[in-house]
Amino acid sequence: MVEFGPVLRRFRKAAGLSQEQLAEASGVSVEAIKTLEAGRRRSPRAKTVELLSDGLRLDADARAELQAAAARPSRGRLPNDVADFVGRVEQIAAVSELLTGGGQAPGVVVISAIAGMGGVGKTALAVHVARGLTVRFADGVLYVNLRGFGIGEPMTPLEALNTLLQQLGFALQRPPESTEEAAGLFRTACATRQLLVVLDDAAGVDQVLPLLPGTSTCAVIVTSRRALVGLPGARSLELAVLPDDEALALLIAAAGPGRIETDSQAAREVVARCGSLPLAIRIAGSRLAAEPSWTITDLARRLADESARLDLFGDGVRASIALSLAGTSAIDVAAAEIFGLLGLYEGNELDLKVAARLVDRPESEIEPLLEHLVDLHLLESTSPRRYQFHDLVRTYARELAPDDGAAAARERVLALYVAMAWQARAKLGVSQAFWYDEQWVAGVEHLEYDEVMAWLDTEATEILAAARRPTTGRGTLVVLAGGMMRYWIIRRRHAEGAELGELALAALRDDPTCASVFALSRISYHVAAHYSARSDSETAVAHLRVAIAAAPLDTDPLNHVVCTITLAQDLERLDQLDEAAELARSGLEGALRLGNEIIESDARFSIGSLAGRLGRFAEQDEAFDLAAAALRRSRPEILHLLLPDIGASYLRSGRPESARTWLRDHLAEIRLSGDKSAIAEHLRWLGVAETALAAHHEARTALTEALDVIQGSNDEMEAQIRHALGTALSELGEDELAREQWLVALDLYRRGGSPQAAEVQGLLDG
Repeated sequence: MVEFGPVLRRFRKAAGLSQEQLAEASGVSVEAIKTLEAGRRRSPRAKTVELLSDGLRLDADARAELQAAAARPSRGRLPNDVADFVGRVEQIAAVSELLTGGGQAPGVVVISAIAGMGGVGKTALAVHVARGLTVRFADGVLYVNLRGFGIGEPMTPLEALNTLLQQLGFALQRPPESTEEAAGLFRTACATRQLLVVLDDAAGVDQVLPLLPGTSTCAVIVTSRRALVGLPGARSLELAVLPDDEALALLIAAAGPGRIETDSQAAREVVARCGSLPLAIRIAGSRLAAEPSWTITDLARRLADESARLDLFGDGVRASIALSLAGTSAIDVAAAEIFGLLGLYEGNELDLKVAARLVDRPESEIEPLLEHLVDLHLLESTSPRRYQFHDLVRTYARELAPDDGAAAARERVLALYVAMAWQARAKLGVSQAFWYDEQWVAGVEHLEYDEVMAWLDTEATEILAAARRPTTGRGTLVVLAGGMMRYWIIRRRHAEGAELGELALAALRDDPTCASVFALSRISYHVAAHYSARSDSETAVAHLRVAIAAAPLDTDPLNHVVCTITLAQDLERLDQLDEAAELARSGLEGALRLGNEIIESDARFSIGSLAGRLGRFAEQDEAFDLAAAALRRSRPEILHLLLPDIGASYLRSGRPESARTWLRDHLAEIRLSGDKSAIAEHLRWLGVAETALAAHHEARTALTEALDVIQGSNDEMEAQIRHALGTALSELGEDELAREQWLVALDLYRRGGSPQAAEVQGLLDG
């Protein structure tokens, strides 16, 4: 730290004055000047510094330097460290290393910008780090609460600078009147000091910029609920909610000894209901400590009621969230206006299209508002155009949703799901005879097929969840299921497809008039396809007989023929070959009569499968070639959906060599399709064929690639691949690796309610 005496002596000599002459010019006694220059008094009064500056006729910069040298060292005005501070070890280390690690360019201030939602512990972390670094900053720590999101207006930069100057010991008779003047004085004071400056609860970058020291001897911690994008040189730290173990430790600390240990599961439920938010956990723990008659189980039960959860936290959590919404700028107000409607969303991730439908505004208008809510940490951006609420923030948002608009908002979202589902279905080719209404796709932007399917990939889980809700009307449910039916087939998501179909069929049983007369047949047919793919041909046959009865040949010939052909395929799997053969021939005749090559392809596939089961292998090969040729002529873009099924049929016919040859020959072609589900299915059957031929190394290669293609996107198919991979590994003598695959497969099968779980359990038990 630069001392006052040497600075005064330098200025006096530069002015060509003796101590006596300076005393005469300033009105300060010679004895006082001698005492100051000798260092026997380090911090003169502000009036003395002003008189000396006048006597020396200093310009503004020199006057600021003399004032800075005279300022008293900071004593530090940090808030107290929270008594129950837990965890955050990595964050503490990262911020501390940044502020003290050195290596920055000369003259550049090191800035750590800590951002996060209200109540996540930004101030607690900043204070904890600052208190731990007091010995590293010889001239102290400065702290100012900028009131960026508090009651009233945020602190102005000028107010903040005057507060910082006061902490430095400046007692100016005339405080600076402009931000520029105060900032210059502050930077000059900092230039000779080692200081840590804590700027808490910043409203934004513009508020912070004038408060930054101008030297690398100082460092700054800034906290804000808003992401401080554009703060020069700042290293950002996005503070998330606490990890589970740290959240539990905080609850124990807040509740006191002996209150949590009685039921660890209930304690974890409390943490989960608090969303692992430190503010909520502290309030919950304090509430438990204040209620001696409550157990942790009582607290967990009370928090389970979402409608009353925020009440249990008192005003603390509500107030914290409300402060983040209290901005007065135009974008703050606009974002607050849509916040309540956004809370009506009941899924996990909120898509931009869904958000636009909820609030009934264009995507181009709504996206900047969503991003603003992300900046305020009221939403999290999980990926481009996708957002997520913290549980407590969403609960608060729902409280703000208008009662009279909630039902309409949900209906708009369901209409979007219907439109996107049927847009994908229409691009595969539908006709008026196939139960289609162009109004279903009205009001959505035109997307290419791959774009629609990619969107459905991200939304399919929520679409199914929406269908389960009692608020979804029967007619909407049936139309939604009709639009989604081909999607589930193409993506091989058979458990979900069967569930949505069964929901729609239940709606039709309750009210047969809620949808078109075509609906029962179409949906029954697709539900059957899902059961068939899950090796439950008996249930599939039952649904197909319903579908055929609902689609008479004279009034609905197309669907009657399609269902007849599919029934033949499932009867073949049940070894009812005579009826299957009769239906397959009838189906082929119907397809040729209709002139529909897609249906013809399906019929020839059925005939080939039956021929193989009956040992007529030449006929099987010819039928499969004709089936593929029909699709190549009519719809080559969907040929990849047939190729794996032919390989599987060869395997059912006891012809693993033919299956391997077919699947290998068409592997390059199916890879070109880009359809991950079809590619993984093709590789799975190739792996099964290789295993049947004792080519276990080749099987492992094919099945490992299949797993890489599909892993994480389709639980049901992943289970089937792991099931087969475990078998190949077992044959290779790698029993532990095989067991690992089977255990994962078993878990996935059970989650989806698949009957194949029993088979895998038998492998593990054996």
